[in-house]
Amino acid sequence: MNKIPPPFIAIGNIFLFYLSTLLIPSFEFTGQTILGILIGLEGIIIIFVSIRLFRDYQTTINPFKAHETSKLITSGIYSFTRNPMYLGLSSIQVAFGIYLGAYVSILLIPSFIVYITNKQIIYEEKILKKEFGDEYINYLKSVRRWI
Repeated sequence: MNKIPPPFIAIGNIFLFYLSTLLIPSFEFTGQTILGILIGLEGIIIIFVSIRLFRDYQTTINPFKAHETSKLITSGIYSFTRNPMYLGLSSIQVAFGIYLGAYVSILLIPSFIVYITNKQIIYEEKILKKEFGDEYINYLKSVRRWI
């Protein structure tokens, strides 16, 4: 199980993106800033929509307290991805990687996805299988982990 809150890992990666641009020349292309901003907004919207659903269903949002989940959310954005908050964090990292022109983001974003999948998502899935049984197993079969 992961011991570091996923948003902190994403922020750490973004900081590393910035530091890398001080050491390695950045890439540049036309529309780079606008693309970065649009992808960042998409990531923020995904996270806020996800949080709103958790609050509407009055269940825990804390990834370290998955055992306190009181409702299985399968509607809205959760009918497209099982992990929209992690998807949103990944999108925000992509946005900063593009905005900053950080080559290191090409390595760190996939590393984030692999780490979160193996150290957080799989842990959460085991707990949710115990809590919700067949309902969750059917959900696993019909909705992808990421996208």
